[in-house]
Amino acid sequence: MNYAALAEHWDRDTHLWEIAAESLNASFSAKGDDAASVHARSAGSGDEAAGLVSYKTSGNDPVSDLPVVISTDPLAVRDRRIKALRRNVWAAGKLLSNAHGKHWRCWFVTLTYRGVDDWSPRHISEALRRFRHWCKKRGTAPHYVWVAELQQRGAMHYHLAIWLPAGLSCPMWDKPQRDGAAFWPHGMTNRQLARNAVGYLMKYMSKIGKHHEYPKHARIYGAGGLEQQDRQIRSWLNWPTWLKQLHGVGEVVVRKGRRVVRETGEVLCSPYRLLRTRFGLQLFTVGSVPESWVSGPYSAWGVTA
Repeated sequence: MNYAALAEHWDRDTHLWEIAAESLNASFSAKGDDAASVHARSAGSGDEAAGLVSYKTSGNDPVSDLPVVISTDPLAVRDRRIKALRRNVWAAGKLLSNAHGKHWRCWFVTLTYRGVDDWSPRHISEALRRFRHWCKKRGTAPHYVWVAELQQRGAMHYHLAIWLPAGLSCPMWDKPQRDGAAFWPHGMTNRQLARNAVGYLMKYMSKIGKHHEYPKHARIYGAGGLEQQDRQIRSWLNWPTWLKQLHGVGEVVVRKGRRVVRETGEVLCSPYRLLRTRFGLQLFTVGSVPESWVSGPYSAWGVTA
């Protein structure tokens, strides 16, 4: 799958992400509070006055199609995991890229192993810890997103996009530093400046294929240095559709494993229930499903999909 195909596949999330970011920034400006919730910007009365726009898709109504069978086949589980990988890496890359202007540069770093079986889950976390220490010594905060990829030979390697101030060069991760050991002593590394950070990230995402059987419990992506509002936007993108209909960016927090409305303390329960039946895992409707309308913080922009 090429980058253009991936971009087309994510047009709807891309549009909603941009609107979510704009509405969040507008709310911060109005309230002067980093923890502010996003509220509706509707005028007048009625759906048209509020700017409600349907984005219901033909033939994919989640209510009429239920119960839905959720496949537990290893390939299906892997595909869902890779889909989450692509969505989160794209969002983190977009957010970090937009947050850093002309006074910052993006570096791409590749970390490889000497041997096929040299991988350990601790290696990437240790390398990032050393990199964060290196940044702290130089008075800057670390901003990065990384993905794991399997080579055809079966060896794991990592791609990182790193944002550093323009006057600071990214070191070679396999070389000892003046103030410490090498970030990556497990093989070779490569670094280069990147003009299009998100494009480079999606290029690597498009390479994920059938041979990508990640080790069990392996972390396959991560990000660091996102501001609070950016973390809220990325979290919102991962919410289920029914929750996006009800609340905007920053309005819901997770406490003790439950989704809670920040202002009221209301605990939100999913209108669906996943049950194990003789047919496998099936999704049933057990509550009121929000109508497929884009409203709340998005009403002022007339969202379409």
